[in-house]
Amino acid sequence: MRKTAIAVVLATTALLSIWTAQASACRGAHHQPGRLSVDEARRAVTCLINHRRSHRGLKRVHGSFALGAAAQTHSDTMAANNFFAHDGDDGTPVDRARAAGYVAGARAWGVGEDLEWGTGKRASPRAIVDGWMRSPMHRAVMLSRRFRQIGVGVTHGSPLSPDAQNSAMYTALFGFRKG
Repeated sequence: MRKTAIAVVLATTALLSIWTAQASACRGAHHQPGRLSVDEARRAVTCLINHRRSHRGLKRVHGSFALGAAAQTHSDTMAANNFFAHDGDDGTPVDRARAAGYVAGARAWGVGEDLEWGTGKRASPRAIVDGWMRSPMHRAVMLSRRFRQIGVGVTHGSPLSPDAQNSAMYTALFGFRKG
């Protein structure tokens, strides 16, 4: 019994160290908004999401210019207009994907969106992705097998004030398209 318990502890420790090493490979993942450029934050979020997906045997998501433009527009709109919601003056996630040209020419397509914002340490890419993982609905979108592409939007500010210091708003727009 004791040998089995020790083996389980060692196996768990080994798995956690592998996962931690992989996640720490995402440059800037722990940095607060003021220490990262928007592009660095986008790359860190995508990297962290792909680590979560690969840890569960899922394929990586790849960047989409159109989804990225739609996601960035939404993060910017939320910060500028002091709101935090999937639907806004810029439409719904589907409206934004269409406007960015993501669905043009596709015979089948779909999108899903995760939103989050935070201040200080809770605004780091790692904290944002961890928050999505704790939410069953956000986790389901992030880990959906059907989504193969992603666009990430990051804007400094908060829905409370666009000038909020050390805060950031994140939009991850996932998608798939065929044909």
